[in-house]
Amino acid sequence: MKKVKVLNNQSLFDIAIQEYGTVEAVFDLAMANGLGITDELNAGQELIVPESDFVVPEIVAYYRKNNIHPATGSTGVIDTEVPVPSGGDCEWIIISN
Repeated sequence: MKKVKVLNNQSLFDIAIQEYGTVEAVFDLAMANGLGITDELNAGQELIVPESDFVVPEIVAYYRKNNIHPATGSTGVIDTEVPVPSGGDCEWIIISN
C-alpha cells in the first residue's frame, strides 16, 4: 500500500494532482483516508494513496522527474481590495508569497 507525506500548504487536491495527475482522483483519496475533499491537511500527515481509475501517467511522470509538489494552500491573508472591472470581464490574480 502506497503512502505519501503531506507537505506544508498542500490540500487533498494538490496530492491528487501529484499522485494521479488529475484532481478527479480526489474522491478516491478522501474516501481512503476518511476525509472530506476540503478538509485541511497538516504538514507531515501521512495519507494512503489507493489505486484509482483516474490517472494521467504523463503528468505524474513529469511531476516526479521535475520534483514538483503542488502546494496551493494559503500562506496568509491579503487585505488589499482588487476592483472588479465593469462589464463582467475578469481575470484571475495569482499572488505568491
